[in-house]
This record gives sequence, structure tokens and C-alpha cells, in this order.
Amino acid sequence: MKKNIKILSTNFEIALGDVRRNLETIKNIISKAESDGVNILSLPELSLTGASLYDLYKEDSLIKAVEEAILELKNYSKDFDLLISVGAPLRSSGFVYNTSLLIKRGEILNIYVKTNLKDYEKTVFRDMIPDGFSIGGENIEINPFYPENIGGLKIGVSIGEDEKNTIPQSLTFKELGADIILNPNAFEKTVLSTEKTIEDIKFLSKDVVYISTGTGSGESSTDFVYQGLNAIIDDGKIQGVSNNDSVVYTKFFEIDIDSPISFTNFSDKNIKLDKFPYLPRKEKEDLFVKDVFDIASAGLLTRMGKIGVKDVFIGVSGGLDSTMALLFIDYAFKKAGLGRENIHAYTMPAFATSKRTKSNANLLCEALDIKLNEINISEAVKVHLKDIGHDGIKQDVAYENAQARERTQVLFDLANMHGGIVIGTGDLSEIMQGFATFNGDHMSNYSLNASLTKTHLRFIVGNVSKNTENDKLKSVLEDILSTPISPELKNESEETISQKTEDIIGPYELIDFFIYYHLAYKLSPEDIYKKAVFAFEGDYSKDTIKKWLKSYYKRYASSQFKRATAVDGPSITGLSTSPRLGYKIPSDMSANIYLGEIDED
Repeated sequence: MKKNIKILSTNFEIALGDVRRNLETIKNIISKAESDGVNILSLPELSLTGASLYDLYKEDSLIKAVEEAILELKNYSKDFDLLISVGAPLRSSGFVYNTSLLIKRGEILNIYVKTNLKDYEKTVFRDMIPDGFSIGGENIEINPFYPENIGGLKIGVSIGEDEKNTIPQSLTFKELGADIILNPNAFEKTVLSTEKTIEDIKFLSKDVVYISTGTGSGESSTDFVYQGLNAIIDDGKIQGVSNNDSVVYTKFFEIDIDSPISFTNFSDKNIKLDKFPYLPRKEKEDLFVKDVFDIASAGLLTRMGKIGVKDVFIGVSGGLDSTMALLFIDYAFKKAGLGRENIHAYTMPAFATSKRTKSNANLLCEALDIKLNEINISEAVKVHLKDIGHDGIKQDVAYENAQARERTQVLFDLANMHGGIVIGTGDLSEIMQGFATFNGDHMSNYSLNASLTKTHLRFIVGNVSKNTENDKLKSVLEDILSTPISPELKNESEETISQKTEDIIGPYELIDFFIYYHLAYKLSPEDIYKKAVFAFEGDYSKDTIKKWLKSYYKRYASSQFKRATAVDGPSITGLSTSPRLGYKIPSDMSANIYLGEIDED
């Protein structure tokens, strides 16, 4: 019998860890969905708790609250005819599992278990299938390898990354005759990742109706911003898409599952190896930059909202990093309708501050209509150096770091005085090379640039400069882009910039190339060297590339202790060295494991 099946794929503002509040929200969604004639309700992965609780899933109090909520939800569903897919952590035989339950008319029909876990999930969840679960004293046998037959429809649930197995779980369901696939997920949002996810779903939806339901708003922004993508695709054809970037989070689409099926072919696109493989194709540039700003602003606004602050403090040097962070703040505050008076920008000149960067700091804030405050830290640093027995003349590491730490201290003290947070400005290139002062510019409350390389920043700021209608902003951004990168911690004259970062750690286009293939593909030093020689032929000699690759790995290994204590921040590009969820090595590991391979070439 032909029948239109109305499907609602929806996420909602997760109350992180507050099972009772999430349950009430879900009950309200169910009630409204039923009145709207919805037949299938798909909710996100771990929707009863939130998907970003880290080790909290191990706690008895949370698991107990979840079981109580499931029993209440099961009883509540007796009065409704729709099928509900809800995500929850469940315990069986002492192990915790990431599950999705199918509930209809007061009955738990099946429980599906996620087995292809993310690295950080493996410390919490079991990646095997249990025999069943006991909920409220009732033993529930499960059949997670088969789609559930409901009213003549075969429906399978594949959770999150189970779709990224060599053989996606949905393919198994399709071979068993599934009509509908539900994919509750908690995918991280990185640049252009939403577009990639949609293309993946198109491929996976061959011969079925495929529903992707992603968690989004309300999740922790400690390390990620989440996609929050809701998509319903029928045999490669998009029926509807919405995500948490939108004001509206709930959207339903009518699907006639018996409509004629048409086959759509999808093919992989070849990726060209070039000098900047991490930058978008020309036709994607504006979308890439918009995604970057949306992710950064979502991360910042989520963090501010969660901890209840309205004020941010940032050091503005007139250099590229602080410019990027300030542009992110400006975008976020405009998006949220927050006042300019809540952006506290400070320039803190000292011994090596150049006239050019100081001028650009002023011009940048003027162009953005942000008040720039000035605190000269020279005298404070002199007193400190004298206190520790430094002559104040020798421009050594202590001399440089004293300035960086003084600036950080000033910002944190100001934030404490006014109830705000300090925004970090360090980028991934500096982080990977340890080119930051430990407990100086390495420290903040929230770091916006942490997954963006210096080349990313140049590209993004350049795009803003190209597209802005603000002539003052365009002018200052162009000058900032042409200013040599420098920490400005020692100098011979305020008229010139003599301390240039690229003279110390190498050309950023090389460093960032190394970083990309190191973090994204985990390639060996030998393979990265070969790719760099190929990509930069005619620009750098083999010896020059080898020199800077050796330097890269030496600095990378020796600076892990800084990354091990890095602060929270959104993984905008997916290239992360977060000590919680990013790529990490021991802080006391030798670089020899890398260097030997380079020397052998």
C-alpha cells in the first residue's frame, strides 16, 4: 500500500549532561511531531545526554539518569503512533556503550550499538556488541545487524562513524532490504565538511531514503564545533537540508518511499598535489572563509554563553595572528548582537615594538570601531628583570619571554577585574613549532586560531581584504599582510623589524606544507620530504627543504610540553594538536625517530 511517510530529522539545544532537561525537550518535540503528522522522528547521537561529555559517561549517576529517562520516554510514547530514534549511553556487564534506541507505542523495538568509535570515544565506550541490555529490570535482547521491520518498512540505524567503516553499516542494511537508513551522528564541523558530508550521504543513499541527524547547538566547544546537519536524501536526491547555523533547527520533509527510484552516479575527484593542498579551490574560496568565520564564532559564542560572560580581552599587536582573532571576535559579536564596548582590545608596546605594527593595531581597531587601549609594559618588565637579577641588556630567552608573559598577565588580570575571558591568538604553525612563550602567549581562556596555519591566516585575511567594502579595513589589512612576521621581542630599532620568524623556523609555506601532511595523513618524514621536493621544485633546493624539515621535527618534538598544556579552542580545519582530542606525542620524546629517516634519504 502506498503511503507518504513523513520524517522529521531534528536536533535541539542540548543541555549538556542534563538528562532531565533533554528528556523534556524531546517529549515536547514528540508531541508536536505527532500533531504535525510525523511518522518517523530521528534525533541525534547521544541526544539524551549530549555527545561531548568526555569521561562523564562512566559515572553511575549519569547512566542511572539515562535509564530512568528511557523508561519515562518509553511510557510516554504509548500515547503516540510515531517511531522515535533516540541516542543514549547504556551500560551492560560493566561496560558503557554508545547506542540508539528505536521506540514505538511504549515498546523498545531494538537497540543499535556504535562500534567504529573515534579515538577519544574508545576510552569511554565499548566497541563490541553486547548480548543485550537491562533497563528498569527488563532484559532487552538486541539485533543490531538487521533493519527493524515496522509496518512493512525496514529501517536500520547506523550511528555516526559506523558509516565510515570500510563497509558502511548502511550497506549491510541495504543488502537485507532496508527502505530507510537513520544516521544519528555527532560529526565535527570543519571547513567545507558539511558539503563533504552531504556528498557522502548522496552516495550512501542509493536505493534508500537516508536520514542524517547531527548534534549541534549546546554541545561543548572545548575542541570542536559540531555540524548539526539535518539531511534527508532519497536515492541521491536532496529532499531537504538544514543545520545549526540556521535559526530554525526543526524541519520536516514528506517522503513517498514508493516513488520511482532513479540511479545517480557519483565519482571521486582527483586531488592535485600542489604547494597549498590545504587551501580551497578558487570556486570554493568564499565558502571556505565563511565556514571558518562561522565555526570560530560558534565556538566563541557557545563558550561565552555556557560560562555566562559578555566581555572578551585580546592583545592586539598589529600582526597577522591578533588581526585574525580580532576579526573573528568582530564577526561573532555582530552575529550575536553584542555591544562593541564588550570587546576590550589592548596594545602593550615594549622594547621591540615597531612603529609599523603599533600603527596598524590602531588603524585596525579604528576600522572595526573597537576602542584600543594602550598599556606600555616596558617599565614593568624592567622591574621584573631587575628583580630576577637580569641586567636588562642581554637580549636572551629570559629577556624575550618576560615581555610575552607580562602581556599575558596584564590581559588575565584585566579579565579577572571585569569578569571576562582572554582570547588566544596563536596559530597552528607556531604551535607545531613551539614558537610561543610557555605560559605567555601560549596561554589564554579560549584560542581561536589554534587549528589554522599561518598560510591559512594570510589567505583568510586576504579574502576579507578583497571582499570588504570598508576602505579603512582594506587598507590596514593589506599593510598587515605585507608586514614581515615577527614576535617583536628583540630589535635594534623601532623603525625596522629585524627579528623575522621565517629566518628562525623556516618559510611558512614549507612549514605549513609539512604540518598538513604530518597531521592530516600521518606521512613519514621521508614521504613528506619527497612531496615537498616535488611541490616546491624550482622554489627551494633539496638541501634547503631537508634543512627546514629537520628543523621542523626537532622543534616539534621538543615543544610537545607546550601543546600538552594547550587551552580549549575550535578545531576549524580538523588539524588539531589538542591535548584532549588532537594529535599528540610524549613530551619527553626524542626527535631521533624522525631525523634518522631524513638523514637516510
